[in-house]
Amino acid sequence: MELKHETSKKSTRFYLLDDEKEIGEIAYAHVNDGRIDIHHTEIDPNYRGQNLGQQLIDAIADYARENNFKATASCPYVAKVFGKTTQYDDIKV
Repeated sequence: MELKHETSKKSTRFYLLDDEKEIGEIAYAHVNDGRIDIHHTEIDPNYRGQNLGQQLIDAIADYARENNFKATASCPYVAKVFGKTTQYDDIKV
């Protein structure tokens, strides 16, 4: 599996590829200087149960830390994960 990061005018996201097939993504938007909103996470149903959503959250958390961003989570899945652990307290708003 390969993790990619896309930043274009139409999309800002991390996504996972299994060979050439896209199997998951986590999308975010820059809200203002220093803050991003994580608004969408999706995993292909055939790949669920493999902690791929967690890998995507970890990737975006690392990105936020490297760039000194804070993050909000309007995505229900990410909000749930953020609420269950303290490991993202340094980035979440």
